[in-house]
Amino acid sequence: MNPKVKLGAVAVLAAVAMAASSVAGATTAVAAPAAGARAALAAPDLSVANIQAHLNQFQSIASSNGGNRVSGSAGYTASLNYVKGKLDAAGYTTTIQNFSYNGRTHSNLIANWPSGPASPTLMLGSHLDSVSAGPGINDNGSGSATLLELALNVASLKPNLNKHLRLAWWAAEEAGLVGSKYYVQNSGTSGIDTYLNFDMTASPNPGYFVYDDVPAIQKVFNDYYASKNIPTEIETEGDGRSDHTGFKNAGVKVGGIFTGAETRKTSAQAAKWGGQANVAFDRCYHSSCDTTSNINATALDINADAIANAVWKLGVTDAPSNDYSLSVNPASATVQAGSSTTATLSTQTTSGSAQSVSLSASGAPSGTTVSFSPSTVTSGQSSTVTVSTSAGTPAGTYTINLNGSAASGAKSASFRLTVGGQPPTDDYSVSVSPSTVTVQQGASATATVSTAVTTGNSRSVSLSASGAPSGTTVSFSPSTVNSGDSSTLNVATSSTTPAGTYTITVTATGPVTHTATLTLTVNGGQGGNEWAAWKTYAAGDIVTYGGSSYRCIQGHTAYPGWEPPNVPALWQRI
Repeated sequence: MNPKVKLGAVAVLAAVAMAASSVAGATTAVAAPAAGARAALAAPDLSVANIQAHLNQFQSIASSNGGNRVSGSAGYTASLNYVKGKLDAAGYTTTIQNFSYNGRTHSNLIANWPSGPASPTLMLGSHLDSVSAGPGINDNGSGSATLLELALNVASLKPNLNKHLRLAWWAAEEAGLVGSKYYVQNSGTSGIDTYLNFDMTASPNPGYFVYDDVPAIQKVFNDYYASKNIPTEIETEGDGRSDHTGFKNAGVKVGGIFTGAETRKTSAQAAKWGGQANVAFDRCYHSSCDTTSNINATALDINADAIANAVWKLGVTDAPSNDYSLSVNPASATVQAGSSTTATLSTQTTSGSAQSVSLSASGAPSGTTVSFSPSTVTSGQSSTVTVSTSAGTPAGTYTINLNGSAASGAKSASFRLTVGGQPPTDDYSVSVSPSTVTVQQGASATATVSTAVTTGNSRSVSLSASGAPSGTTVSFSPSTVNSGDSSTLNVATSSTTPAGTYTITVTATGPVTHTATLTLTVNGGQGGNEWAAWKTYAAGDIVTYGGSSYRCIQGHTAYPGWEPPNVPALWQRI
């Protein structure tokens, strides 16, 4: 949950917990379906044990990467790769949407389920990043892990959908909803009928809060909780303070659920839901103690099934549908550049009637062609795939997507191609030491760029740099070296260089090109300006407020009520 959110939360009565047993497992309807059709499935009972296993992975990733999963960091990237790997294996079409913010590259993960109609789209999202102070297992590992487990259940059950299903794991939410806003502004919301947001679904002292933006969507959630004898409240304190904001502002119908952040539970709420009155819904909100021990498993389980129920109510139909599958055998091959290989791409009718499937390929390396014989089949038939490389195809391993397009939707099977080749006769390595430097605004720092011959002979190498923040110059002395020699890198900031942490990429261009990185942290000068609402601050900025000085510890846009003494997650008194 973004720091601007000062939300109510969810605590669960022991009696409620027992009453809120999960939705019945997937079953087939008794009535006989039409020939070749599949009966409707009930909403799945999502395994809380599986969701907790995903949370354990997020915890392990954070522990191995400085204790957090901040957007743009190694911990975030490892979290994204974990989720993407599960989705790819389950058959989703995944896309990483990169964008730059505050001197770093950040990545949204978008997943589309290939079956079902092309539109309209039912989209679900959760932010995957944490704050720098902790691993973010409730905020928002809980929503992200639940969304992943739901996606895997959809892939396993293959329900008949009346909407296209798209899921997103957002970057940089904690920096001001940056990832979801970037998606809305750059990918657009055309075709998206509904967006559901899940941010903090397992607070340790939980309450059950439901977004009230769209009454029909609110009713879906309220009806489910009522069936479990769980009272709900309207979620108000965090309205517009999580990733649904951009979609709502673009005119998309939005909904979601929430279990609360640092707001304290009232006596009336404790009487309703259990838990502790006058204690925060999440006592570890934006703190180092937001670990796997900060999760209320009962709330996690109840809310996971509420989410699955909502997806089934809003996106699953009883009507039979035509569908097919796509597979390739063998799934990989190794060739020398200039050679070719073949594989068999098979289709199968999995429900309904057979349909025409057009075949194509994407992702082949340069100098490579992929052909199909035949290029159009009826589901149930197969095609011979020929992958032909040229002498100029670069050596390496590539994933070629073999695509099927039919009336029921698009599908893809992956073919892994390894192209052999000779390594460069003359090659070298490049490194920067130290790899991390910290300076005040207006100061400079140096590092040594070292090269070493790894194969063959020493060759001339030219050095350049990219990624430096505004008001900063990077120079090399000398700017051209022979591989095996070194150069002094000088980074000079100015008084206008924004405070923050940046990744400068050093590029060495010779017989081949190599890169190395230098992490530059620029601290703001002392005695900053008076704090002001609605102003955007970067990490390291210094302000004064009430006669005291504060340093910004997390980039954000200041909102009324976020005065430095009130938000220790954003400002540190100095």
